[in-house]
Amino acid sequence: MDWKEEYKRKLVSAEEAARMVKSGERVVIPIGQSADVIPRALAARRDDLRNVEVLHGAPNVMYDWFQPGWEESFLVNLAQYTGAIPRGMMLERRSDFTPVTFALELKDLDERRPGMIEPDVLITVVSPPDEHGFCSFGHCMWQKKEYVKRAKKVLAEQNSYLIRTYGDNFVHVLELDCIVEADPIVPSPEEMEAVIAQAPPQNQEKLRWIVQQQTPDRISSIKDALLFFQPDELAVLLGLGEATEVHYAIAGYLSELIKDGDTVQIGYGTTSNSLVTAGLFDNKHDLGLHTEVCPGGLFDLVKEGVFTGKYKTLHQGKAIATSFWPAARPLDLEYIDGNPLFELYGSNYTNNIKTIAAHDNMVAVNNAMFVDLTGQIGSETTMGFRLQNGPGGQLDFTIGALCSRGGRSVTVLPSRALGGAVSRIVPLMEEGVMVTVPRTYADFIVTDQGIASLLGKSQRRRAEEIIAIAHPDFRAELRKEAQKLFYPE
Repeated sequence: MDWKEEYKRKLVSAEEAARMVKSGERVVIPIGQSADVIPRALAARRDDLRNVEVLHGAPNVMYDWFQPGWEESFLVNLAQYTGAIPRGMMLERRSDFTPVTFALELKDLDERRPGMIEPDVLITVVSPPDEHGFCSFGHCMWQKKEYVKRAKKVLAEQNSYLIRTYGDNFVHVLELDCIVEADPIVPSPEEMEAVIAQAPPQNQEKLRWIVQQQTPDRISSIKDALLFFQPDELAVLLGLGEATEVHYAIAGYLSELIKDGDTVQIGYGTTSNSLVTAGLFDNKHDLGLHTEVCPGGLFDLVKEGVFTGKYKTLHQGKAIATSFWPAARPLDLEYIDGNPLFELYGSNYTNNIKTIAAHDNMVAVNNAMFVDLTGQIGSETTMGFRLQNGPGGQLDFTIGALCSRGGRSVTVLPSRALGGAVSRIVPLMEEGVMVTVPRTYADFIVTDQGIASLLGKSQRRRAEEIIAIAHPDFRAELRKEAQKLFYPE
């Protein structure tokens, strides 16, 4: 079969692609570089459709169906990680949420578990085909390729700005049902200024600076996010942030736990994303990278020879991830594009506990919002069951690292929140705070106050370790609570 002829046949308009979706179907828009043009054409069919379930992962686009009043046509289901843009509808209970890790996301479908729901339609973003008819998913994969294999219909937006990487980052034109040529529509300076004008006045200058750091194609992908993040937080997540004193303190302690030759994973979050800038890997040698996402600054360390992968058990000499989005800056993407040092794989592989555990000396570094005195780790919700994020791949890497020969799992968090008003070290998780990592898998906890080593310790000894890394302002009260919890009256 001549793929070029098939390619021409599959080229359609966004409106034609959207007409392939029927009422009652499940539509999947995976995490990372969310599709834009086809979903907007789909939203325009609001009056024609009923009960279309849209399964999202951390969307970076403000879709129309996130607004109140669209529930009759589109039912939103957020999976693994909510992200900032749809967080409001989660707080208003207008969307559903699927709490599953990336490693297990497709298990119910593949094993035909009771009640499983097959994906009817996948909407994804791909590059133009190469001379052999293969497209790339750009600089983030996650579950895209796996959903191509499982969805009944695959609708692709073709974006000529997407890079190509080594690894498993390819899909053939023949695997796609239709293709819409859809390079990002770059907002004009006037349009961007109108968006920034909606932000609080004190945020506008920093937001303008963030926009100025982007290439034209990237501006469209962050436009909707500008109003959902604090500017400093957004800068960190885009690889543009500056480390604070707290980050430098955490990086200093964490550095003691990382040895030359270790293979490292760093989770997504404002604390962990700042640690590279804070000097976490200063004076380290021959580190390896096997991670879900990459924080800003790591690409420079590959270039500088700090991350060589020399001693990796798997993929020796390669930097492995499922996504370089969103922290890869334009200059990073130029370096990654076609560079055999970098390989992308699906999250079902990178986050597979067996894959992670197969690396000797695996060090997993992930964030937390709260840690209690028993060692329970919460990274998803605040009090009152207010979902902020989701489990993502944290538990995958925590268990995988602990099962690795010589491996360590490290949870990082500032000791205080809300400008120092509250402690992130709490006596017990309050009602509505989901436990992301159970106490049985708690290993090292690092704050700006020090390191707590929990593995193998009793409740009382754990409490002593954890209180020692709480901020001094809260230690006396935490000791009183520990006395009530773990000792006779």
